[in-house]
Amino acid sequence: MTEAAVSRARAEASRGDYASMARLARALYETGLGPREVIRECYGTDFPDEFFLLAEKNPYTLDLLINFTNQPWRLAIPLRQGGPPPEPDSQDRIERRAFAYDPHLVPLALPLGVDTALKGRVICYHLDELSAGRPTTFGIRKTVDIDDETERYDGSLLDILHQHHADFLRRLTNRSDLPSNRGTGAVDNEDIEEAQDILNRIEALQHELTLGQK
Repeated sequence: MTEAAVSRARAEASRGDYASMARLARALYETGLGPREVIRECYGTDFPDEFFLLAEKNPYTLDLLINFTNQPWRLAIPLRQGGPPPEPDSQDRIERRAFAYDPHLVPLALPLGVDTALKGRVICYHLDELSAGRPTTFGIRKTVDIDDETERYDGSLLDILHQHHADFLRRLTNRSDLPSNRGTGAVDNEDIEEAQDILNRIEALQHELTLGQK
Protein backbone atom coordinates (compact mmCIF):
# COMPACT_ATOMS: atom_id res chain seq x y z
CA MET A 1 0.00 0.00 0.00
CA THR A 2 1.53 3.29 -1.09
CA GLU A 3 1.58 6.43 0.99
CA ALA A 4 -0.54 8.11 -1.67
CA ALA A 5 -3.19 5.38 -1.37
CA VAL A 6 -3.30 5.74 2.41
CA SER A 7 -3.58 9.51 2.08
CA ARG A 8 -6.46 9.10 -0.36
CA ALA A 9 -8.25 6.65 1.96
CA ARG A 10 -7.74 9.02 4.88
CA ALA A 11 -9.13 11.98 2.91
CA GLU A 12 -12.22 9.97 1.90
CA ALA A 13 -12.91 8.51 5.35
CA SER A 14 -15.94 9.71 7.29
CA ARG A 15 -17.22 8.21 10.52
CA GLY A 16 -20.72 8.60 9.14
CA ASP A 17 -19.82 6.15 6.35
CA TYR A 18 -18.66 2.75 7.56
CA ALA A 19 -17.42 1.61 4.15
CA SER A 20 -15.00 4.54 3.90
CA MET A 21 -13.69 3.83 7.42
CA ALA A 22 -13.22 0.15 6.54
CA ARG A 23 -11.20 1.14 3.48
CA LEU A 24 -8.99 3.39 5.62
CA ALA A 25 -8.49 0.69 8.26
CA ARG A 26 -7.56 -1.90 5.63
CA ALA A 27 -5.14 0.52 3.97
CA LEU A 28 -3.49 1.14 7.34
CA TYR A 29 -3.22 -2.59 8.08
CA GLU A 30 -1.53 -3.07 4.72
CA THR A 31 1.26 -0.71 5.84
CA GLY A 32 2.00 -3.11 8.72
CA LEU A 33 0.13 -1.39 11.55
CA GLY A 34 -1.66 -3.38 14.26
CA PRO A 35 -5.18 -2.87 15.64
CA ARG A 36 -4.19 -0.35 18.32
CA GLU A 37 -2.38 1.84 15.82
CA VAL A 38 -5.16 1.51 13.23
CA ILE A 39 -7.85 2.51 15.72
CA ARG A 40 -5.73 5.47 16.85
CA GLU A 41 -5.33 6.60 13.23
CA CYS A 42 -9.04 6.17 12.51
CA TYR A 43 -10.31 8.02 15.58
CA GLY A 44 -7.45 10.33 16.46
CA THR A 45 -6.98 8.97 19.98
CA ASP A 46 -6.07 5.81 21.88
CA PHE A 47 -8.79 3.40 22.93
CA PRO A 48 -8.76 1.68 26.36
CA ASP A 49 -7.37 -1.78 27.02
CA GLU A 50 -10.86 -3.18 27.61
CA PHE A 51 -11.78 -2.44 23.99
CA PHE A 52 -8.86 -4.44 22.62
CA LEU A 53 -9.46 -7.28 25.07
CA LEU A 54 -13.00 -7.63 23.75
CA ALA A 55 -11.89 -7.11 20.16
CA GLU A 56 -9.30 -9.90 20.45
CA LYS A 57 -12.00 -12.23 21.82
CA ASN A 58 -14.28 -11.28 18.90
CA PRO A 59 -17.28 -9.70 20.67
CA TYR A 60 -19.69 -11.09 18.08
CA THR A 61 -18.96 -14.64 19.28
CA LEU A 62 -19.18 -14.07 23.05
CA ASP A 63 -22.91 -14.89 23.22
CA LEU A 64 -23.75 -11.90 25.38
CA LEU A 65 -27.11 -10.14 25.58
CA ILE A 66 -25.62 -7.45 23.39
CA ASN A 67 -25.64 -6.40 19.76
CA PHE A 68 -22.23 -4.97 18.96
CA THR A 69 -21.87 -2.16 16.44
CA ASN A 70 -19.90 -2.16 13.18
CA GLN A 71 -17.59 0.67 14.20
CA PRO A 72 -15.20 0.49 15.90
CA TRP A 73 -15.20 -3.30 16.36
CA ARG A 74 -14.89 -4.35 12.73
CA LEU A 75 -12.14 -1.81 12.15
CA ALA A 76 -10.10 -3.66 14.80
CA ILE A 77 -10.04 -6.93 12.80
CA PRO A 78 -6.47 -7.44 11.52
CA LEU A 79 -5.72 -8.75 8.04
CA ARG A 80 -4.72 -12.19 9.36
CA GLN A 81 -8.34 -12.58 10.48
CA GLY A 82 -9.75 -11.27 7.21
CA GLY A 83 -9.58 -7.55 7.92
CA PRO A 84 -12.51 -5.12 8.23
CA PRO A 85 -15.56 -6.29 6.23
CA PRO A 86 -16.19 -3.84 3.37
CA GLU A 87 -19.85 -3.25 4.21
CA PRO A 88 -21.73 -2.78 7.54
CA ASP A 89 -24.56 -4.86 8.95
CA SER A 90 -28.01 -3.64 9.97
CA GLN A 91 -26.72 -1.74 13.00
CA ASP A 92 -25.35 0.89 10.61
CA ARG A 93 -28.57 2.91 10.65
CA ILE A 94 -28.42 3.28 14.44
CA GLU A 95 -24.73 4.20 14.32
CA ARG A 96 -25.34 6.88 11.71
CA ARG A 97 -28.11 8.37 13.84
CA ALA A 98 -25.82 8.52 16.88
CA PHE A 99 -23.02 10.10 14.85
CA ALA A 100 -25.37 12.73 13.44
CA TYR A 101 -26.53 13.54 16.98
CA ASP A 102 -22.96 13.96 18.29
CA PRO A 103 -19.95 13.29 16.01
CA HIS A 104 -17.77 12.67 19.08
CA LEU A 105 -19.83 9.68 20.24
CA VAL A 106 -18.48 6.22 19.43
CA PRO A 107 -21.38 3.72 19.52
CA LEU A 108 -20.28 0.35 20.92
CA ALA A 109 -23.13 -1.86 22.06
CA LEU A 110 -26.91 -2.23 22.16
CA PRO A 111 -28.08 -4.14 25.26
CA LEU A 112 -30.81 -6.75 24.81
CA GLY A 113 -33.10 -8.49 27.27
CA VAL A 114 -36.73 -8.18 28.28
CA ASP A 115 -37.38 -5.19 30.57
CA THR A 116 -33.73 -4.60 31.43
CA ALA A 117 -32.85 -1.04 32.41
CA LEU A 118 -30.50 -0.49 29.46
CA LYS A 119 -32.63 -2.04 26.74
CA GLY A 120 -33.24 0.43 23.94
CA ARG A 121 -30.04 2.34 24.69
CA VAL A 122 -26.83 2.62 22.70
CA ILE A 123 -23.71 2.44 24.88
CA CYS A 124 -20.94 4.71 23.61
CA TYR A 125 -17.49 6.04 24.28
CA HIS A 126 -16.87 9.75 23.71
CA LEU A 127 -13.77 10.94 21.88
CA ASP A 128 -13.21 13.82 24.30
CA GLU A 129 -13.16 11.40 27.24
CA LEU A 130 -10.91 8.94 25.43
CA SER A 131 -8.49 11.75 24.58
CA ALA A 132 -8.31 12.51 28.31
CA GLY A 133 -7.51 8.86 29.04
CA ARG A 134 -10.93 8.04 30.50
CA PRO A 135 -12.96 4.99 29.31
CA THR A 136 -16.19 6.73 30.35
CA THR A 137 -19.37 5.37 28.80
CA PHE A 138 -22.53 7.18 27.78
CA GLY A 139 -26.00 6.12 26.75
CA ILE A 140 -28.41 7.47 24.15
CA ARG A 141 -31.72 6.13 22.90
CA LYS A 142 -31.62 4.07 19.70
CA THR A 143 -34.15 6.50 18.27
CA VAL A 144 -32.21 9.55 19.44
CA ASP A 145 -33.35 12.93 18.16
CA ILE A 146 -32.18 16.49 18.60
CA ASP A 147 -34.06 17.04 21.88
CA ASP A 148 -32.63 13.96 23.65
CA GLU A 149 -29.90 14.12 26.27
CA THR A 150 -26.84 11.90 26.58
CA GLU A 151 -26.69 9.96 29.84
CA ARG A 152 -23.27 9.63 31.46
CA TYR A 153 -22.67 6.29 33.15
CA ASP A 154 -20.48 5.59 36.16
CA GLY A 155 -18.27 2.94 34.61
CA SER A 156 -16.38 1.62 31.61
CA LEU A 157 -17.83 -0.63 28.93
CA LEU A 158 -17.03 -3.83 30.84
CA ASP A 159 -18.60 -2.29 33.95
CA ILE A 160 -21.77 -1.52 32.02
CA LEU A 161 -21.86 -5.00 30.45
CA HIS A 162 -21.61 -6.48 33.94
CA GLN A 163 -24.34 -4.19 35.24
CA HIS A 164 -26.64 -5.11 32.34
CA HIS A 165 -26.21 -8.86 32.72
CA ALA A 166 -26.48 -8.73 36.51
CA ASP A 167 -29.75 -6.83 36.06
CA PHE A 168 -30.98 -9.48 33.61
CA LEU A 169 -30.10 -12.30 36.02
CA ARG A 170 -31.82 -10.51 38.90
CA ARG A 171 -34.99 -10.00 36.87
CA LEU A 172 -35.05 -13.63 35.77
CA THR A 173 -34.62 -14.79 39.35
CA ASN A 174 -37.42 -12.52 40.53
CA ARG A 175 -39.73 -13.79 37.78
CA SER A 176 -38.97 -17.40 38.66
CA ASP A 177 -40.27 -16.78 42.20
CA LEU A 178 -43.62 -15.36 41.07
CA PRO A 179 -46.75 -17.52 41.35
CA SER A 180 -47.55 -16.54 37.76
CA ASN A 181 -44.31 -18.09 36.48
CA ARG A 182 -45.80 -21.11 34.80
CA GLY A 183 -46.65 -22.37 31.34
CA THR A 184 -45.26 -21.05 28.05
CA GLY A 185 -42.48 -18.54 28.57
CA ALA A 186 -41.94 -19.45 32.22
CA VAL A 187 -38.43 -18.98 33.63
CA ASP A 188 -36.79 -22.24 34.70
CA ASN A 189 -33.52 -23.18 36.38
CA GLU A 190 -31.81 -23.65 33.02
CA ASP A 191 -32.57 -20.03 32.09
CA ILE A 192 -31.11 -18.78 35.36
CA GLU A 193 -28.02 -20.97 35.05
CA GLU A 194 -27.41 -19.69 31.52
CA ALA A 195 -27.72 -16.07 32.66
CA GLN A 196 -25.34 -16.77 35.55
CA ASP A 197 -22.87 -18.35 33.13
CA ILE A 198 -22.88 -15.21 30.96
CA LEU A 199 -22.29 -13.04 34.02
CA ASN A 200 -19.42 -15.32 35.05
CA ARG A 201 -17.82 -14.89 31.62
CA ILE A 202 -17.95 -11.12 31.93
CA GLU A 203 -16.39 -11.29 35.39
CA ALA A 204 -13.63 -13.47 33.92
CA LEU A 205 -12.99 -10.78 31.30
CA GLN A 206 -12.82 -8.13 34.02
CA HIS A 207 -10.33 -10.28 35.93
CA GLU A 208 -8.24 -10.82 32.80
CA LEU A 209 -8.20 -7.08 32.16
CA THR A 210 -7.05 -6.39 35.72
CA LEU A 211 -4.25 -8.92 35.45
CA GLY A 212 -3.12 -7.45 32.13
CA GLN A 213 -2.89 -3.96 33.62
CA LYS A 214 -0.63 -4.97 36.53
